[in-house]
Amino acid sequence: MVKKKKGSILKVFLIFFVLELIIVFLSSDFNKQLQIGFQDGKFVFRNVQTTYDLQEKITEEFQIDEHYKRTGEEPKIYQSNKLYEFFKKIFGKASAIGTFQLLRMLLIVDFVLLLIAFLIKKRIFERPSKPQIMFELLYGAFEEFVVETLSEKRRHFTPYIVTLFIFIWICNMIGMIPIPGFMEPTRNLNVPLGLGFAAVVVVHVTAIKTKGLWRHLQNYINPVKNPLFLLDIVGEISKVVSISFRLFGNILGGAIIILVVSSLVKYVVFPVGLNLFFGIFVGTIQAFVFTMLALTYIGVEVVE
Repeated sequence: MVKKKKGSILKVFLIFFVLELIIVFLSSDFNKQLQIGFQDGKFVFRNVQTTYDLQEKITEEFQIDEHYKRTGEEPKIYQSNKLYEFFKKIFGKASAIGTFQLLRMLLIVDFVLLLIAFLIKKRIFERPSKPQIMFELLYGAFEEFVVETLSEKRRHFTPYIVTLFIFIWICNMIGMIPIPGFMEPTRNLNVPLGLGFAAVVVVHVTAIKTKGLWRHLQNYINPVKNPLFLLDIVGEISKVVSISFRLFGNILGGAIIILVVSSLVKYVVFPVGLNLFFGIFVGTIQAFVFTMLALTYIGVEVVE
């Protein structure tokens, strides 16, 4: 039974590979685009001359406002006209499409996160289902990290740490969904910076609750006790930069590599492996690293 399934998957893969090669051949190495459909009431099947500019494609993917400003084209907003006009009034035409695209993706991620939380809460059974088991294993693993890092009495940080990981993981994964306009919110610098700033704020709020305001501030504004207090202040700022740019650089770099390599191999088969590596593996690792750094920063401040 297993051998039959493997054989059928291999056949599907080979058929897909052959079809890709045929499309590349018919499109004349992507100098032409295969056009199939109806025109003036007639069925057409022909090659139409086209150009593929990799630099322009990179600009369109990662500097979308600059792309539409340069080309003068109408932005692709996928039936979201009213929402786009709203953003245009607030942010102006020069940056409206980029802001609109980012905030729309964040709303989708938030909706997915809330839906997951609702379904998990609604379907908790004494005899757990497979999704419940997976979530309990994930929660239990992070709970152990929290207890080992912050001690038993600070176990209540677990929901924050788990939520942070799941949110970043969904942001990294959602760009793999083949829907027009979908992108990873974390490849926009504003999102990692916001997450990094929020994590450092949580660190200092927790430290103030644990040590008291004056005792905590003495570490940064007391030149007698700490002559290098300016370096400590710079160090706190660098935490935001470090934790944010690590996430941003890996996700953006992975997306650029996928685009460049895909264009070199004419989008035949290889991009699937790249998406699996940079999307699932690197995306999961970076979500875990960001979460563990946030937990470590809290531990350094509150554990004496």
